[in-house]
Amino acid sequence: MTALRLAWILLRSALMAAAAAGALAFAAVPMPLRAFTPGLFGLPQVAPNLHIDVPAEAPRVRAMIAAAEARTSAVFGPLRADPAWVVCTAQACADRLGLRPNGMTYAAHVIVIGPGGLSEMVFTHERVHAELHRSLSPRDLLGPRFPAWFDEGLAAHVSGDSRLFRPADPRAADWIRAAEDFFSWRRLREGRDWRDSYGAAATLVAEIEGRLGADGLRALIETVEAGTPFDAALAGAMGSDAPAGAMGSDAPAGAMGD
Repeated sequence: MTALRLAWILLRSALMAAAAAGALAFAAVPMPLRAFTPGLFGLPQVAPNLHIDVPAEAPRVRAMIAAAEARTSAVFGPLRADPAWVVCTAQACADRLGLRPNGMTYAAHVIVIGPGGLSEMVFTHERVHAELHRSLSPRDLLGPRFPAWFDEGLAAHVSGDSRLFRPADPRAADWIRAAEDFFSWRRLREGRDWRDSYGAAATLVAEIEGRLGADGLRALIETVEAGTPFDAALAGAMGSDAPAGAMGSDAPAGAMGD
């Protein structure tokens, strides 16, 4: 059991205890944390690790989960993360949980999907995040091992998001490398169309896979998981093929995405 897994269990227990203490404590649970106790907010469990506000939607949701896991395993190999899925098909459900985006992933443990995210593409995007976060530790809260641009770019690339603005020349996407963590990712997105940032990140990951191949991309991920800093792992994998400015002292240090 990882430290983050233990923290999730303790958090979930604390939230349930607060809810059991009375309606006032129940209402005081911060909205983003409500996804950790979905049964308390009107989402019945319809299968292990699956809560849905409308149980009749379970067959369709399970089919999308299966498709997302198949596409994710094509990149990672056998999947190791086993996230719980919390799916809202109605906006009222998303409002109760405080969910604003179409999807959100909490480390490798919980994936929350809103009514705007009921597609194989969004399910795959979030499932990739969960798998990339499978080896996170408390250390990653301060200095995540994967840069935010790679985290978000991998999810966007594998999901095949056709809505994104992808530059024809990968060097036109290099600006997104400054997104080292969640906070710098958010700063770089300010004032831009969201399709620019996700498209730039996806372009860089597609370039890496194009040069290393699927096996090389998987090996890069595993090398970083084993403890090699991302910049060093990428430089070692790309060698003389690395684009100018891709690595170096100003390169990203790592992050978790959403």
